[in-house]
Amino acid sequence: MSSWNAQLARLFLEQRKALEAFVARRTGNRQVAADLTQEAFLRLARLPGGERIDNLRAFLFTVAGNLVRDHQRQAMRREQVEVELPEHEPACDQPDGLARLATEQEERLLHEAIMALPDVRRRIFLLYHVDGLAYREIAEREGVTARSVEYHLRQALVDCRAFLRGRLAGGPNP
Repeated sequence: MSSWNAQLARLFLEQRKALEAFVARRTGNRQVAADLTQEAFLRLARLPGGERIDNLRAFLFTVAGNLVRDHQRQAMRREQVEVELPEHEPACDQPDGLARLATEQEERLLHEAIMALPDVRRRIFLLYHVDGLAYREIAEREGVTARSVEYHLRQALVDCRAFLRGRLAGGPNP
């Protein structure tokens, strides 16, 4: 076994459980944590053996952190699409008056849900989803950490979903 493979095997035995726990804390899902941990080790194993990495453990945890962020971005995009897209598309390209009215009402509800968010959360949500800024850029603008940005984005989706459910269930109209 080459020294690179031996290093990887030793790192796997020593760090797998710690890395999986690290990922599980960030995702809240043990199965996702197991999958992302495996992917982190695979990405490390795919590196050419000749590359010099001073601290393999730190590098591995950085790779895992990046995978978690990618996973969470994808999850938020899926949730955003679920919230934004109507369940039933119109049968034709030219929606009739009723379909147009329904679309306008959906857009109004989404706008109200976003406007009901607390100020900081709404700004972070709009900077990410409308302006397309990265977590780090938003964190610098808002004077918070990137982790706080991640929390606010996740919570904004939860808040918007709860707002929409309340309205669709016959909650109060402003």
